[in-house]
Formats: sequence, structure tokens, C-alpha cells
Amino acid sequence: MVETKKSSPRYDKSTQVYSALGVAFVCIVIGVPLWWKTTETYRVSLPYSHIAELAAKETICSVDVTIVIFDERIDKKDLSLFGENLKEALEGTSGSSGLKIKFRGNLRDAYEDEQMILKRSLNLEDLDREIDREKVLEEHGKYSFYIIPANDKLFPGTSDIYIGRRRNVYLHMKSPALEDLNRLVPILKPIIRDKFVNVAALVKTFESASGAQHLETDKASMRAVHSNPGYDVTFTLLNPQPDILNVQWDIKRGVEKFLQPFIEKLMQFASITVKSQMLYYTRLAFKPKHDKNNGRYFLKQEDLPHLINPIEAKLGSHVSNNPNLNFVVYIPTRDQSPLHIYDEKDFPTATNSFLSPRWGGVLLHNMPSPQENTTLPAQVQVDMKAMMEVFLAQLKMLLGFPQAAFPQADVALPDNSGILLWELDYWLRYRTLENIASSTATLKSLAQLLEQIGNIVINDDIGREVQHAVEEIDKCHTLLKQNKLKEAFLSSKEAIVASEKAFFDPSLLELLYFPEDQKFAIYIPLFLPISIPVFMSVIQAIKYFRGKDKEKKE
Repeated sequence: MVETKKSSPRYDKSTQVYSALGVAFVCIVIGVPLWWKTTETYRVSLPYSHIAELAAKETICSVDVTIVIFDERIDKKDLSLFGENLKEALEGTSGSSGLKIKFRGNLRDAYEDEQMILKRSLNLEDLDREIDREKVLEEHGKYSFYIIPANDKLFPGTSDIYIGRRRNVYLHMKSPALEDLNRLVPILKPIIRDKFVNVAALVKTFESASGAQHLETDKASMRAVHSNPGYDVTFTLLNPQPDILNVQWDIKRGVEKFLQPFIEKLMQFASITVKSQMLYYTRLAFKPKHDKNNGRYFLKQEDLPHLINPIEAKLGSHVSNNPNLNFVVYIPTRDQSPLHIYDEKDFPTATNSFLSPRWGGVLLHNMPSPQENTTLPAQVQVDMKAMMEVFLAQLKMLLGFPQAAFPQADVALPDNSGILLWELDYWLRYRTLENIASSTATLKSLAQLLEQIGNIVINDDIGREVQHAVEEIDKCHTLLKQNKLKEAFLSSKEAIVASEKAFFDPSLLELLYFPEDQKFAIYIPLFLPISIPVFMSVIQAIKYFRGKDKEKKE
């Protein structure tokens, strides 16, 4: 029998070799790249270099100050010297390498309309109101100081400084001499730098939000809640003896009359949601001390923290992304009434209330005891005006509004919102710097994390949020430099929301805890049974071709 070529052993061996090489070729050239591509971690491109630039960038916050002179007798050279002295006094260092407060000054004579308003004004309140009417645009962060010549009608002698409702300050200058002008410099500097702007507080807030550590504690920053797009406010009435006192409170009317103007003032900057509740049979967890001299029961400063803990457990759970601020009205029991809070000098506090940082406030509201032969429970009403005045002041402190005192100046009373516009400007500047520093630090931390851990998924949503945050931070820097406070705050709010959305995105955690050794535990049982036969076949193919070469040489 004749052996054909196709049935020869050499042909069969050659077919096996080429088949093995074909399988190896498909596995290595097609299979491995296909597996690598289909199993790689999806990571959208992020602006790492831009984020690093933002973290190293200096934040410049401009403040515009206009000095208006009503006295035409003042020499122009003296005015120029006065302007230079004031500029030098305001341009002190901020004490921060990352934040610069830049004061921009403008010195001018009063306009004719302003001179006419001054002549017909009967008092400083009229002057302030009429000058504000002349201003068409709402200018956040722009302060005007009106230097008024000797005028006993407007300045009867109580004070030479009057701070208006909005952004105007009126100062009394007794003579047009240079000495009298220079006397105003040490008066203007603390008002502008330490009160209206409060450079030290801004620097500390900015550095804390950036991640810097401070050895000294700042009471104002520790007291205020962190910046947030919204806040929840809960009013709670605690009546431990409803069988004796039927306590009524018109909380709806109280909120509408006293708190709603405040909420509307902040509406475009933050949303405030108000809730209320009444709790019965909730008593103090400890017995207050008794003053036998006057029959009062009292709590000392060190007792106040122990009052909050048992109350907080009964206020109910809070389900919201917004921070919750609690304001509690406690009606003392008949056997512990009247109940007062004593200060460190053992005197009753004026408001009989206290504030707990970042939590809320508590008001002890004493009610008159029921008269004899009165049908129980006796009906009593909570004084909503007194209550809301206390809680509104506490709410302002918890939100970070300034508590600046002006001992040498008369300050105009705010409108029904309870906010003076220079206070609003400070709050916007304070929150803007906090937001921009916090969002930049968040993006920097996120970028470092994603660069260090290469197997974290970065999806398109995270990429969009990061890019949006970077754009808003850039925009905020520009607006702060231009002293556009309102627009800068809104941009900073967008930046902080976007950066936190990106940082806390749940998809970032999917492969975060998936170490390399677990990959081997998964891939070895899968690829080892396939790779060993392919590898051995390739070795046999190499031996076959080497043997073939030897035969040719022989």
C-alpha cells in the first residue's frame, strides 16, 4: 500500500504544530487584548493640573470703600494726604499666604443731590433713608462713609459715628483742618477692617476650610454650622405638666410675623425649612438648685450641657441632608418654678436662655402659677414676641452672622428681617471664602486619591461634576476680585455642591477595596487550564521547527 502525502506522519505532525500556533496566535494577539480592553477600569479624564493650580492659587477678595466729603472748605492737598493715610492703615497684611483682602478706595466730594439731602434732613435716620433712595443699584460689599461737617442738628453730642441700616456710615468732623481729618483714620480703620470685613475671622475661616490646623479656638467659627444650601429649623415646646397647664403657642403666626422676613432675606442664598412640635411629660433629668433667699430655682453654666442630652433623645430623628437647628421652649414644672439661668456672677441672665454650638438654643419660659379655684388645666399663652426675638438672635449666630459691637457708635435698628445689609455682606463674604476653600480642598483630595489608586472607576457623572466645580471655582475667583459678592457666593455654592457630589459618589467605592491579590485568586483558576496546554503546544512547535532545520542541514 502506497502512503500518500496527506496521510504521512510528517504531515500530521505539521498540521498539529500549525493548529497549535494558530490557537496561540488567536489567544495572544486577539484574546489577550480583547480581555484587557473589556476588563479595564473606566476612568474619564480629569483636569488634574488645573486642580493643582487652583489649590496653589491665591484668593483675592476685593472690598470697595468710598469716602464722601461734604465740607468744601477742606484743602485738596489735605484730602490727598488723608486718603493716603487711610489706604496705608487699611492695607495691613491679612496673615494668610492663600488669601488677600484688597481694599479699593475712592475719595470724592458730595454730589449736589447729596448736599441738598443733608440740608433738609432732620436727623441721621432721615439722612440715611434719603441717601439710600438715591442709590438705584444694590451693591453688595461696597461701603460709603460720609464725612459731615459740624452739625449739632444731626449730631447732638451723644456720638460722632452713626452706622446706617444698609452700607452707609456717617462721621462728624468738627473742623476742616488736616488734624481733624487724620483723627478719622483710627476711627475708620477698625470699622472697615475689623467690623464690616473682619479680616481676622475671614482668614481663620478660609484656612480652616482649606485644611489648616489652628492652635487657638475661634468661638464664632465653632458656634456656627458649616455652609450648606439649606437648613432645617425645628421649634419644640416642652410641657412637662399638661394636666396643670394647658400651654398654647401660635407658632404659625409667630414664624410668619417674626421669622419669615429673615427667611425671605436669605431666600436667594439659602433655603430654610421650619417645623414645629409639642412634647408632653418631658422633665429635666436633674433637680435644679434652690435659692432660699428669693425662692428661685436656678441652673448654673455647668448644668446646661446636662439639660440638652435627655431632651435631644426625645426630639425625634432628623432625616435630611440639611443640618438641623433645634429651638426648644421649656415650661418649668410648678415645683421648680420660677426657674432661671444664672451667669458666672450668679445673676439671672437677661433672656433666660442659652445657645448650644451647631445644635440650637433653649429658652426657659416661666408661666404664672394657676390661681386658687382655677379649673385645671389652666390655659396660658407663650409670649411669641419674646420667644422669637431670642431665637432669631440665636439663629443668626448659628448661621455665622457677625456679632460685632460698636461701643463708640450709634447703630441703626434693622428692619423686620433682623439683618443689616453690612451684616449680610459679611455673611456672604464669609460663606463664599469657606465654600471656595472647602471645594478646592475636596477636589485636591479627590485628585490625589484617584491618582494613587488606579483601579477606582471614574464615570462620566463624576467627570462632569469635577469639571463643573473647577469652572465655578475659577468663576468665583474672578467675581471675588471684582467685588461681586452675590454672584461670587452663588458660584461658590455651585462649586461646593458639585465637588461634594463628585467626592461622595457611590461608584467610587465599587473597586476601591479590590486589591491585586484578589485578582490573582480570580484569574488563575480561569486562565491556568487554558494557558498550560497552549504554552506546551507552543514549546512543541518550537521544537518541531528546530528539528526540521536540523534535517535540512543534514
